[in-house]
Amino acid sequence: MNLKVIWKLLKKEACLVLNDKSILLVLFIAPFLYLFLVGTTYVKKDEEKVSVGVVDMDRTKSSRMFLNRLNATQKVAITHSYNSLPEAKNGINSFDVQGFVHIPYGFENKLKTKESSPIGLVLNNTRFLPSNDINKAVNLVALDYALESREKFFESKQIHPSLARSSADPIAVQIHAVYNPTNNYGDFLLPFVLFLILHQTLLIGLSESVASDRENGRMQLGFEESKHNFLNYIIGKTGLYLFLFLAYNFFVFLVAFPLLDLPIHGNFFALLGVSSIFLLATILYGWFIASFFTSEARSMEIIAFTSYPIFLITGITWPLNEMPVFVQFISNLIPLRPFFVLLKKLAVMDVGSHLYISDIIHLLVLLMVGYVAAYLRFRYLHKKAPQLNSDTPASESEN
Repeated sequence: MNLKVIWKLLKKEACLVLNDKSILLVLFIAPFLYLFLVGTTYVKKDEEKVSVGVVDMDRTKSSRMFLNRLNATQKVAITHSYNSLPEAKNGINSFDVQGFVHIPYGFENKLKTKESSPIGLVLNNTRFLPSNDINKAVNLVALDYALESREKFFESKQIHPSLARSSADPIAVQIHAVYNPTNNYGDFLLPFVLFLILHQTLLIGLSESVASDRENGRMQLGFEESKHNFLNYIIGKTGLYLFLFLAYNFFVFLVAFPLLDLPIHGNFFALLGVSSIFLLATILYGWFIASFFTSEARSMEIIAFTSYPIFLITGITWPLNEMPVFVQFISNLIPLRPFFVLLKKLAVMDVGSHLYISDIIHLLVLLMVGYVAAYLRFRYLHKKAPQLNSDTPASESEN
């Protein structure tokens, strides 16, 4: 390894980036633009006061009290009152409300006679998160109502109020939500989307640079300038990207996370360590994949296309063990998969080191796989140097 050679290659790569508007845009504009767009989209993180309609056929003091309690909850706002079920269904179909509560005639009378008093709840599950909020709020109010009704029943039997309460609620469930106590979508999704943005912009920028070298016949020149040494070449070619995205990592952890009120409960230096391993593995994977392209535009198109599929198979939005076996296999070959697990365990959960050591080993194994793959590809291209020089720009990839 020769530091002078590496420095020369680093300066050459910096000039390439500065003179290529496409790469410059991807590396220096796209990360901040996407971070801003995603951050502002989910800045509120949670939807409060979900619009709910009411069909109150009973119109009694008891029904009004029930609806007032429902309206007082944090997640629900009663915004529409309907006179019939068809009218309420039209309200759902026109998206005026996310759901409606139907209180039938005789609700109060049944309460007084200690009979079951069913209440209808119709939800529009095309948006399942707000629907879950409505469902939870209605059920909590109904449980409180049922508890009070049982208390009054026991008190009517001359039972002391304190004993009546314990008898009315013999099994009291205490729910303690941890890691995402407010159960909001922003805290669940944002940490992973922020790093997905960095992952994809890194891959796109690096792939454009490598493909540009092949497209314009500069790869063989890079091999010669590196003295045909793999470490000289790969450090000189990708070092700029490593330093740049390490800086972006600092920005996300120290600026974006606090601005979006995202937690970092674990050890900050451990997070930086696993982030560095993740970036190294991603860079090696990126160079290996990009070396098959001889068109800068084509490499950008294909790598950009992978953004959403990669995110889907990392196991964040859907459990990995519920996916087909071949998808699980592919997912475990992607550095983003163990990194997301580590991000969750370190930043969000702050678990003990013995609970994430296997994920670090997984990431290190992928780093070694990426290194070996990149090295073998380097040797192959080095041996094929005469053919590389004769490649035409019209060719798209070399197998």
